[in-house]
Amino acid sequence: MKRIFIFILIPFIWVACTQNQNNQEKQGNKEDKQSQKEVEADIKASTRIREGQKVPEFTFTTTDGKELTTESLRGKVVLYNFFATWCPSCMKEMPALQNQVWQKYGNNEDFFMVSIGREQNMKKMETFKKDKGYDFHFAPDTGRVIYGRFAEKYIPRNVVVNKEGTIVYQNTGYTEEEFQNMMDVIDEEMGD
Repeated sequence: MKRIFIFILIPFIWVACTQNQNNQEKQGNKEDKQSQKEVEADIKASTRIREGQKVPEFTFTTTDGKELTTESLRGKVVLYNFFATWCPSCMKEMPALQNQVWQKYGNNEDFFMVSIGREQNMKKMETFKKDKGYDFHFAPDTGRVIYGRFAEKYIPRNVVVNKEGTIVYQNTGYTEEEFQNMMDVIDEEMGD
């Protein structure tokens, strides 16, 4: 009798455990989606710029000693990339900036790209650029003075500005799909 009871009880226990696991997975997926929505809302709330507005005015100095302003870059399509050397997503994005953007447009006088190191000093930017072998421009933003004009938090962050000085694209984070979207915008602005 005990054996029959155990054989009957085992399938019920298995079904109950399976349902509990499925419920936990569904709850986890729901929490992940909710968490993702919260992050997206926080990114939007912490962003101080919008597509269609003029790029904020600022001055920066590149690692090769050039002092530039947003005004001096009018007439060019500009990609501002905000990053930090400690940021894993930023480090994934850097080779794509070099190999896809810079190799395609780096020699075009109508294009300018700079990676601005949030909370990074000039020495760190010079060393990083040299050690990694990147050819494009870098500039420090030690106190988040430049970054603060664009957002409060979250990197990597890319901003594409057209030749008239208007923001035509912005994104936070790095995925290959979103990077391709940015490339499409740059290609369109460059007439390719």
